[in-house]
Amino acid sequence: MRNAIIRFCAIVALLGFGNEIRAVRSGGHLFLLNDSISPDENNGKVIEEYDSIRAAHALKENAVVYASKDTLDLWRLSCSPYISVQQYLKGTLPGVYVQETTGEPGSIQNMLIRGLSSPVFSKGDMSSAQPVVYLNGIPLLTNDAFVYGIKSTEVNPIGTATNILSGLNLDNVESIEVIKDAARLAKLGPLAANGAILVNMKDGYYGGSNMFVRANGGIAIPPSDVKMTNAANDYAFRMRFTDYCTTKEQRAAYLNKMPAWIQDVRDMNFFGEPGWADDYYSMSPLYNFSASMGSGGSFSNYIFMLGYTGNNGVADETKFNKLTANFALNMKLMEQLGVSCLINLSRISRDGNRNLRDRYAEIEYLPDLTTPLSPVTSIYRSYLDVYEEYKKNDNLNNLLNGYLGVNYNWRGLYVDTRLMLDYNTNVRHVFWPMDLMESVNYVSNYSGYNRRLIWQSSADYKFDFWKSHFFKVGLQEIIMKSVQHYNYTQGYDGDDDTKPTTSGGGFKQTKRYVDKMQNNMVSTLFSIDYRYRNLLDAQLVLRADGSSNVQKDSRWLFTPAASVSLNLKDLLLKDIKQLSDLAIRGSWARIGRYQDNNRFAAGPQYTGEELTGIGQPVMSSYYGYATIARPYNTAWVGYGLGWPYSDKWNIGLNTSFFNKRLSLDIEYYNNTDCDLITTIPVNEEFGYKYRYANGMKVRNSGVEMTLSGKPFENTKGFSWDASFSLAYNKNELLQLPENLKELVIGNRKLKVGHAIDQFWLYQNEGIYASDAEVPVHNGKKLAMGAIAFTKNDPKWKDQNNDNQINENDKILKGHSLPPVTGSLVNNFRLGQFDLGINLFFALGHDAINYRSSQRYNFLALENTPSLEGLREIFFWQSTYDKDDYPLYNQMSGLTPYRAEQDLFLEKLSYLKLRSVTLGYTLPIRKKAYKGGGKKKVVSKNKLENIYFYVTGNNLLTLTSFSGDDPELIDMDGYYRGYGQPLSRSVIVGMKFNF
Repeated sequence: MRNAIIRFCAIVALLGFGNEIRAVRSGGHLFLLNDSISPDENNGKVIEEYDSIRAAHALKENAVVYASKDTLDLWRLSCSPYISVQQYLKGTLPGVYVQETTGEPGSIQNMLIRGLSSPVFSKGDMSSAQPVVYLNGIPLLTNDAFVYGIKSTEVNPIGTATNILSGLNLDNVESIEVIKDAARLAKLGPLAANGAILVNMKDGYYGGSNMFVRANGGIAIPPSDVKMTNAANDYAFRMRFTDYCTTKEQRAAYLNKMPAWIQDVRDMNFFGEPGWADDYYSMSPLYNFSASMGSGGSFSNYIFMLGYTGNNGVADETKFNKLTANFALNMKLMEQLGVSCLINLSRISRDGNRNLRDRYAEIEYLPDLTTPLSPVTSIYRSYLDVYEEYKKNDNLNNLLNGYLGVNYNWRGLYVDTRLMLDYNTNVRHVFWPMDLMESVNYVSNYSGYNRRLIWQSSADYKFDFWKSHFFKVGLQEIIMKSVQHYNYTQGYDGDDDTKPTTSGGGFKQTKRYVDKMQNNMVSTLFSIDYRYRNLLDAQLVLRADGSSNVQKDSRWLFTPAASVSLNLKDLLLKDIKQLSDLAIRGSWARIGRYQDNNRFAAGPQYTGEELTGIGQPVMSSYYGYATIARPYNTAWVGYGLGWPYSDKWNIGLNTSFFNKRLSLDIEYYNNTDCDLITTIPVNEEFGYKYRYANGMKVRNSGVEMTLSGKPFENTKGFSWDASFSLAYNKNELLQLPENLKELVIGNRKLKVGHAIDQFWLYQNEGIYASDAEVPVHNGKKLAMGAIAFTKNDPKWKDQNNDNQINENDKILKGHSLPPVTGSLVNNFRLGQFDLGINLFFALGHDAINYRSSQRYNFLALENTPSLEGLREIFFWQSTYDKDDYPLYNQMSGLTPYRAEQDLFLEKLSYLKLRSVTLGYTLPIRKKAYKGGGKKKVVSKNKLENIYFYVTGNNLLTLTSFSGDDPELIDMDGYYRGYGQPLSRSVIVGMKFNF
């Protein structure tokens, strides 16, 4: 019976992964580097000290299998109010960088594993660079990059703009593992070219307590030192530039350009006492509750889980709510045959911000922007009353995923087949009334879904020779169909604010969009694993993938992979007692890059502009419209586009000393992404500026190190364990299509031999204090176009000495991504008390302080109708922005405060105290006895103890950056001041099992 249970648990453990090895960090396992975090350190459903080959061929009495139970050991991450997978991974593992660009709960967050695989020119590009997330073996399908290409701006994607990965019940997550090893990524295939994250939900009951309860609540604390301003501050700031006008005529013209709201000091709407912050910022509740119930035995078991989370932001009444339900069932139909199923359900609702920029980006219509919102309390409140009276901004996401699997295990043969589904919907309804936009109201309805259906079948056979040579041969077949569909309707200028629907609102102009993208992929994988005793491990993987998103002549791609590891401790250094483990390992793989857009497979096509003069993008089209729609605003797609791929290799060393109380892991990696598709310029006679081409090559290389130890280890007294991780990454552009040496796209420049995340900037050397300082060549002053430099103009360096300042004088400088990241985690325990401290840091990167550029570049922006000229309510404050920029002549015509200069480039390095948790385990008496004579048990409590904790988050930041927070940087490295604060919070919670 015992052996049958062990075999059954082993079958279930493999259900989510086919033949992918599932592992957690283990002191006795050095052959695979496992970057794992688990909210419950002792909650391993089936934890084997060795990998699947070794376990399969070990003697039965030596198999190490631990029963699963929901214990009350520390859950460091679950003690904080984190609601997304990205927040769980942030600052925890080497080589994983998470961008949390705003504190708005439930918003989209970016994460990168081992650097940036391709250049980023837009939010859509960053979306395509994200790693894949597997939920119990199901690759989750998130919004495609095309959601950023529907509108004329990419402030937000169409739809709810909600982070799909915030929809999981993280209290029910058993483990989160980041896959970076080349050979392991190869087994996962093209979806994992950017890295992979394995999220394992509890998928059965395997002993221990039947129920667990987790509950916490707390508050998010808003900024306490908001220094509000009014028009008087702006007036004083602008008057500083009057003395830098070179002529009286310029000074008079400059004063005449002052906006009307700043000219009359008697206008209390703008010169009155500011008080907007009291209605914008507020202390907000945070709460979370989850519970699960499980039961069963060796032939059948189940687990049912529920959770509810509320997470409100400290600014602009932003809110996030999540309701989750999970159910798993496992049955053994006969000794060798088992059936298993898993269902995860989530419902997410989110209230977004009320920013003007986000509203007008959605509407794609700009009203008169000459008068900003008033900072005075009464005026701002009246605006909010109008905003809230009729507006609707409903954002709802529903998530469903799960699998139904059948497995068979007999004498070394293991067969598993399963049907997996991932389905999520995205529904948004928006309405803004007439009073907000010059008597023009607006409505939009968006309904979309992402659906992925997968059939996966695998067979593994294990055998050995002479009890020394162990083999596993595996074959896997996967058929995957992904569909992404949406309906989008916009309506303008309706008759009645009380009828916020396109069907009954009498809207004079409506637009309707329908689109559907589909990707079919078929994969076949063959693998051979070999082990020689306890000394040598080797693996060979052969994989073929075919995708409908690649052109027909390149649709199939063959990719091999190999790995090897050597146990140096047992081979050469057995007699050194201080050395517990020493192993070296390496792997190499070629992996096809998943194409998330089907337009490249369709052959010649384009994306043009609507012929109304508005500049709206028109989705990819064919036939005669290609002639009259020129010039195209996006590149031409032609033939000859193949399948990009990634060559990865890594080599690592794992050691531990002093009975595994001190361990050191070091790994070097080299990832080269080849044949990437990008746009290249063509002759303008073609009618378009760019065309797509293969041939770009980018390399990411670096070193990762983790040092962990237990300086004090006393279960009854004081114990302390610490972990320090450090990662260094360097990216380099190796090649451009058609042997180009450099390429300019927008405000970015790619140059072979340089990093792909560098800024392209003018080099600012100060100010020309007089006309005599301006360089003169052949009797002509230094100029920018037809405008000559004069006194009080910026001193931009003429790099090529041609007496002209233009794009040829820009240089590549700085990095938008940190080359160095790391963390330091300390856990202390004394008796029933414990203390956890988590610090993380990022070093060596930079940001353009675009907010400061906006502040100084007011004259140019106010005369250009665009989103950049908007003045949000939170711009009425004095922040920590630098105030020592040179004062230039605003009337010179050179746009002296343009953002693309190193004047606004700032160092962004920071160190953060992310969380501090203090916990106490309250022991509960297990048994009670009658007094006198022989003891007799009269009661027995299943509740063994209760764990109480209090956690503070985002407590301290050390940085030289002048903005609000060095994390609130957009994906392009620009600080625009729109990110809501990453608030400090205090959480009190409890956990118990019974």
